[in-house]
Amino acid sequence: MPAPSLGGPIFALGTDKHGMPLRGHSADLRGRRHDLGIGVRDMATGLGIGLARLLSMEDGTASEEDKIFYRTWLSRIEGWSAGERNIEMQRVSGGGRFR
Repeated sequence: MPAPSLGGPIFALGTDKHGMPLRGHSADLRGRRHDLGIGVRDMATGLGIGLARLLSMEDGTASEEDKIFYRTWLSRIEGWSAGERNIEMQRVSGGGRFR
């Protein structure tokens, strides 16, 4: 039985709940976050950045440095097991940051 998630469903990377392939390592940063089941506010909190900065990363208007920062974190999170992501999301729901 999958662990309950906070902030939306979290699926194992590969396919989503509808059997559609996930976007791991694609340029679609918003899509990758969505595939992980992480809400935009939770992601900003987890990264320790403001919502506006995160949204600029997702819409492509951020600096290259910010986009690299975000891609690096997405890749890291995509590598976590479902259990690890669940633990991290619990930390974020309490106002903490990803480790």
